[in-house]
Amino acid sequence: MPPRASSADPFRKFKFRIRIDNKVVAGLTKCSAITISVASQDFRSGDIDSFKQKLPGQVSFEHITLEQGMTNDAVFEKWATAMSNYLGNKGTDAEKTPDDFRKDIDIEIYNLSNVKIKAYRVYNCWVSKYSVGDLDANSNDVLIHTLELQNEGIQLLTPLAA
Repeated sequence: MPPRASSADPFRKFKFRIRIDNKVVAGLTKCSAITISVASQDFRSGDIDSFKQKLPGQVSFEHITLEQGMTNDAVFEKWATAMSNYLGNKGTDAEKTPDDFRKDIDIEIYNLSNVKIKAYRVYNCWVSKYSVGDLDANSNDVLIHTLELQNEGIQLLTPLAA
């Protein structure tokens, strides 16, 4: 009889999906770490010069990098280039503001049975960097394009049953 997996088993890092505009991004191969940092500030209380207390300071949310194998689906690439087209006045987006290019995305983690076990919402993302992988005639690798997303908050969505 094979060993039984318990609910405390670690989650696999290859079982994830990213939702943008409530649609799963197809062909996504990698999502960087979800990082929230809280700066610390020294605080000296009273007249004790030799003792400093550490207090929490400003919260920051690190950028998230998404990688996708390039396909004919242009949704990923349109979002990636929309901000630069707007700022460069090269498109038909003259009536838009930079806020029109921000999106909330969901990062969903699945167990080996393909059941969603965790989900994070990342708020007000916008593309700060877009790159298309190296072109190399001597390689048979998949062409990857990369988005670097700035964001204004990360929240664990209601925990799901495992």
